[in-house]
Amino acid sequence: MPFSTAGSATPAVRFAGTGHQALWQTADVLPPAAPLAVDIRDLRKSYGDVEAVRDLSLTVARGELVALLGPNGAGKTTTLEVVEGLRDPDAGSVRVLGLSPQRARRRVGVQLQEGALYEELTCREILGFFARLYGYSLDAERLLQLTGLAGLGGRRTGGLSGGQKRRLQLALALCNDPDLVILDEPTTGLDPQSRRETWALVRQLHEEGRTLLLTTHYIEEAEALASRVVIVDQGQVIAQGSPAALIAELGGAVTVSVLAPAGAALGTLAGVDDAAMEGDRWRLRTGDAGAVLTALTARLGQAGLRGVTVQGPTLEDVFLARTGRHIATGTETAA
Repeated sequence: MPFSTAGSATPAVRFAGTGHQALWQTADVLPPAAPLAVDIRDLRKSYGDVEAVRDLSLTVARGELVALLGPNGAGKTTTLEVVEGLRDPDAGSVRVLGLSPQRARRRVGVQLQEGALYEELTCREILGFFARLYGYSLDAERLLQLTGLAGLGGRRTGGLSGGQKRRLQLALALCNDPDLVILDEPTTGLDPQSRRETWALVRQLHEEGRTLLLTTHYIEEAEALASRVVIVDQGQVIAQGSPAALIAELGGAVTVSVLAPAGAALGTLAGVDDAAMEGDRWRLRTGDAGAVLTALTARLGQAGLRGVTVQGPTLEDVFLARTGRHIATGTETAA
């Protein structure tokens, strides 16, 4: 048997995925299942005069994959830190797996937005160390393989690249075979290939029946992964639902993108509902793409229509419609 566990008690081997031999063993007595993995009611949290979270309520059912989407400073990380038991709320109630956040910690895996590693330990050693803190014994090599770090078990964590450290932090979030996995900006700093590999792992964890709650400010990440998206801005939930349902609420809105100088004032064109500059491009949101393209031709001439693209609505457009700001930059729309 490829596993060992301390003590004489017969370990309870927990499931590690369809078609996989269990990665973990533990003698821990597992708590009874609660219908909700996360239950937040009227959460408030301030730092001095700054109100980071304002009367935020949110539930996450067992087995859901929920993404908190919003710009930096929206209150996403503060909300997660309360759920993780790292911060106490100023007001409101939070239950995690039917328990207080502090009592639920052994059944929760967390990848923090920023996390330190013991740089003198090898990847294999740090995984074994953290697993034992939870009362688990695990196959570190297979967990490293699962998270894209195969062959690096003997490398000291201080010698890892930034992307490798991020993947190791994800492995550490799984070392206690958690029921609830919390990922705070899990792909920040990763190259495109590593980001896609992380997405594949997140999907696999969800398919195994785990509950996942993640934060992101990447529109495409939320659309690609989440069964439900919760859009957070200025410490409040402003919209939630499946990506498709949220986008459908906008009806036939599309975005026309065109290379043009800021002085072109394209926000004044007939048919434009919202307009903003992103670098050297105008993004024009409209429900009538034909009218806008006609107006663009009249304003800029055929020669001025450089690199025009027309895109259907995205979660960025949902955020813009709800707040009047772009999620990536937090900037107000321009006229």
